[in-house]
Amino acid sequence: MGPVSIERIDARIKWGLVITGILTLGFLAAAALRENVWAEWRVVRKEYAALLREKATDERGRALAGQFQVEIAQAVIPALSTVDRCVTCHAGIDDPRMADAKQPFRTHPGDYVKNHPVEQFGCTVCHRGQGRALAFEEAKAEGHHWDYPLLPVELTQASCGVCHTAEEVSDKGGARLAAGKALFEAKGCQACHKLGGRGGNLGPALDNEGLKVRGMLPMAGVQGPRTLPQWLIEHFRDPQAVVAGSQMKPPQLSEEEITQLTTYMLSLQVRDLPQTYLSPAKHLEIYKKTHPDPLSGEELYNRFCAACHDLGRHGRYDKFFNQFMPAVRGVSFIQLASSEFIEQTIRQGRPGTLMPSWGEAAGGLSDAEIQRIREYLQSTPIAPNEQISPEVVQAAQVNALPVAGDPARGKAVFTRHCAGCHLNGLAPIVFNPALLKNAPDGFLYATIAHGRRNTPMPGFLGPDQGGFRPQDIADAVMYLRSVGGGNVGAPGQAVSVK
Repeated sequence: MGPVSIERIDARIKWGLVITGILTLGFLAAAALRENVWAEWRVVRKEYAALLREKATDERGRALAGQFQVEIAQAVIPALSTVDRCVTCHAGIDDPRMADAKQPFRTHPGDYVKNHPVEQFGCTVCHRGQGRALAFEEAKAEGHHWDYPLLPVELTQASCGVCHTAEEVSDKGGARLAAGKALFEAKGCQACHKLGGRGGNLGPALDNEGLKVRGMLPMAGVQGPRTLPQWLIEHFRDPQAVVAGSQMKPPQLSEEEITQLTTYMLSLQVRDLPQTYLSPAKHLEIYKKTHPDPLSGEELYNRFCAACHDLGRHGRYDKFFNQFMPAVRGVSFIQLASSEFIEQTIRQGRPGTLMPSWGEAAGGLSDAEIQRIREYLQSTPIAPNEQISPEVVQAAQVNALPVAGDPARGKAVFTRHCAGCHLNGLAPIVFNPALLKNAPDGFLYATIAHGRRNTPMPGFLGPDQGGFRPQDIADAVMYLRSVGGGNVGAPGQAVSVK
């Protein structure tokens, strides 16, 4: 190895520093040019300035072209705590001459800008996105750690519901929002979800669904952009693919229905907006959330009950939930069950099953609404051949048995004849404390004795049915009481059922 030349090393270092300095100056110059000459917004503004000159065919047009400046334009709305610079590039949104221009210069469709001036509303209050950004990808804000990225065009009607009711905009550009709300009600979504304090508890409350952020949702199963709108769309297509173990039944919606329902979900927002931004109809809607219009028993049933019970005329086994859905409008049930028992069942629910409590403190239904549901159930038509004798009906509504029962003998009866269905999810859970608390002994006796029409439950009394004696049925009832509790009646006080 030869001697080290200090001069040569020193020269290399100097040249290295010179080259590094030149490259650094080059990068700084490029950054300065990119920021001050070739910035995306500057290029767009210059292109729009040329378009204005091209459109300047009269004195006013020439004046507008002459006044236009290549500078940042923004709308500052203190009432909404918003600064939006979208109009820097979307400079032609209120110029009718730009109706056929390419984006981002095209006139805003409809009369939205006329009724919602940018200087009062801005852009992001409706479209979302990062309003202060000056480049499209940053304004779109997908994957930029921004809570509310730009809404897809087909979902922007969701924002109408922030200040307006779905009904008042249904023929003013909000048809998809209105259809989504109607679909929400028709599908009985409140059977599982609360909205405005009313609804079931199987799923989460939906009052602020439209303002959820990405970090609040499981995104691992989402195939598209990881945003709230995409999460909702894919969740409606296949709930279990997005949320492992979800208890939401696949809603079986068309793609348009998915878009409609997603639009409505995104409109559900709890926002502290100035009152002047809300329409009179919206103010009335807010009031009616705590003072709802009276709904008929049928309307209440369809909204809160039908999602599980369907028409309620036939008992059915739900394969998704692996549970039996009772025939709450079945001709046997509505004749044998007392009005008090039906109302208490609705009010208190059935803990340990899908049936929630619908009382005012839980499901949000008033006593008057529960009464109307009960009246609707009991108004179900009964054919002459389905009529139960008055004596049987009278006995079913009394808390007493025709003979004294023995729970030890009843256990053997239940194990042999009842457990196969009632302990395997193929029939109601008869040991449920809420059922046994409210059901009179006579109701339990009559149900076992005469069964339930249009359900798998047969009648067991007499040789032509299950071959039970009154004693067998009384024993079975007392066994239920011994296991599940409830009010035990005295024997011999009911009308004889033989």
